[in-house]
Amino acid sequence: MLLFYNGTIHTMDAQHPSPDALVVGDHGRIHFVGSFNQCEAAAGPRARKIDLGGHTLLPGFNDAHVHVWKVGLLLTVQVDVRQGLAPDIPAIQARFRQRARNLPPGTWIIGRGYNEATLPEKRHPTRHDLDAVSTTHPIVLTRTCGHMKVCNSLALQLAGITPDTPAPPGGVIVRENGDLSGLLQETAMGLVDRIIPDLSDDEMALAISAAQEHQLALGITSATDPLLMPNHTRVYRQMEADGALRVRLNGLPIRRPDGGTETLPLPEKFVTPMLRIDCVKFFADGGLSGATAALSVPYKTVGGQGVLRFSDDELFALMYEAHAAGLRIATHAIGDVTIEQVLTTYERLHQRKPVPGLRHRIEHLGLPSAQQLRRCQAIGVIAVPQTVFIAALGTTFRRYLPDAFYARCYPVRAMLDAGLTVALSSDAPVVPDDNPLLGMKAARDRLDANGQALAPEQAVSPYEALYGYTMGGALASGDAENRGSLTPGKWADMIVLSGDPLHTHSENLLELKVQQTYLGGQCVYEA
Repeated sequence: MLLFYNGTIHTMDAQHPSPDALVVGDHGRIHFVGSFNQCEAAAGPRARKIDLGGHTLLPGFNDAHVHVWKVGLLLTVQVDVRQGLAPDIPAIQARFRQRARNLPPGTWIIGRGYNEATLPEKRHPTRHDLDAVSTTHPIVLTRTCGHMKVCNSLALQLAGITPDTPAPPGGVIVRENGDLSGLLQETAMGLVDRIIPDLSDDEMALAISAAQEHQLALGITSATDPLLMPNHTRVYRQMEADGALRVRLNGLPIRRPDGGTETLPLPEKFVTPMLRIDCVKFFADGGLSGATAALSVPYKTVGGQGVLRFSDDELFALMYEAHAAGLRIATHAIGDVTIEQVLTTYERLHQRKPVPGLRHRIEHLGLPSAQQLRRCQAIGVIAVPQTVFIAALGTTFRRYLPDAFYARCYPVRAMLDAGLTVALSSDAPVVPDDNPLLGMKAARDRLDANGQALAPEQAVSPYEALYGYTMGGALASGDAENRGSLTPGKWADMIVLSGDPLHTHSENLLELKVQQTYLGGQCVYEA
């Protein structure tokens, strides 16, 4: 038994919100919460007492949408060119050139993280920029949003992409004056993705392990990885069998990979304390910061109205197969046109086959109307937005997003007021900093990188922000009975913070530090 006392405890459980002490049982679950005397009696004389020293005990954070294996690849084998490391195109080239010098010709070099809106050149890198790095290594550079890739000439050649190659449905092959620029958008990325050699299972497991160690240092004890191909699912299951997972993982296998019409089979349901796979993923449109999310009006600066990836009938047919099998569905939908398509499809699913208790998710839910939020509530849709986007990408949103949409940009206040379950998340590595405290700060102050508030009326309270990163994620993963709050019977997944986030001004929130992280009552990280 462990007895935690002498600190602030926020359980996120309305029945016992702020007890004086907490007891963890030998089985790794919360045993009792209450007064110190009650907890001391419940723990027994042999309990190990842990003095919090006035610090704050909370449920572990749940990042409800984070590409764990992609975060890990940037920590292990890929070239990281996010803004802090590569602020302009020459710096991007330099980081790739350094990698190329250490690899034999013919080796693929993959990188990620640029944002043309924040580059001083105010443009995408081109194949010519990457050719200047190497013409003997195929090079692929993914934009920070993950919805665009720039390829050098060799990579395009190996993929068989010429100026005459037609784009797949839902994709764009960008041309300039009839010539290939090297930029592939949305499903067109699959034309090159399918020929990039897969990493070995050991390399992927190493990346996942690196990402999870990083998460534990941020106090993240649960996460949803929202894009699993069969090899990722295989590696996660092997890691689970080997006892190698360090963060509880909710995996979302994708149904339709980019670049073709192939539909992957429905996953086998698999639920253990460390790994949960019972939900499938769809991409219905593009990204807001890259101006590819499907809008009803043209974008500023670049024009166009984004990309809708599926026809209505195709989306319904693919989703119905999963729905009828009792699998939850999580769909990437950002633009107002896409939200309408996905919401209408979800409504049709429930009408055709009511499945009690089956709640589908909308990932991002970037630009919903008030009417769409009411419809979401009526069928139990769970919203998984990223307030951290405002801090990381808000200036880009202002560059591309029509002014009329500002007020409904990731409107978390409106989502909560409409009665939706909201799970906050980072979508890393789309953003460079996946610290949940930054996501909570952005939910509370909605400040972009220039200190300007974007739709400040959509701000939420400190408690709501913390709930979104704890219980919200537990509800979104379908496992609220076991995680998300410090409730007797739930896993003792907990963090010790240096201060109380509920009584810390938003501008000081990032000064708080994770001192310890517990998973199942075991200390798995200590600063």
